[in-house]
Amino acid sequence: MVNPVSSEPNSDDKLWAGLSYAGLVCCMIPTIVIFLLKRGESDHIKFHSLQGMGFWLVLFISQIILTVSSGIPGIGIVSGIVSILLSLATLAVWIYLMIMAFTGKDFKIPVLGEFIDSNLMN
Repeated sequence: MVNPVSSEPNSDDKLWAGLSYAGLVCCMIPTIVIFLLKRGESDHIKFHSLQGMGFWLVLFISQIILTVSSGIPGIGIVSGIVSILLSLATLAVWIYLMIMAFTGKDFKIPVLGEFIDSNLMN
């Protein structure tokens, strides 16, 4: 867990970074708006909004794959169970990410967070 921000985030930065994860439950609109309006103000906000968008994209693609595979005989039940488990895990990770952002700590989702930090934070 390496801190991608250059300075300690202030309370506004923490608030906007935490709110950037709200897009996971309402079609990414809040996260995109926060990113577009606040990305130049703080690396903390920029990182968390990018990570929120990336996390949503990965989950969206995963759910499409699980939905399509649920129609395949013999795989449908397994797909349904995996989908439920993915939803529960997503809820836990989402709450954790929001708590980390609201407290000013930067938690990088493995692979995704590293990719964002090394390629998109410049």
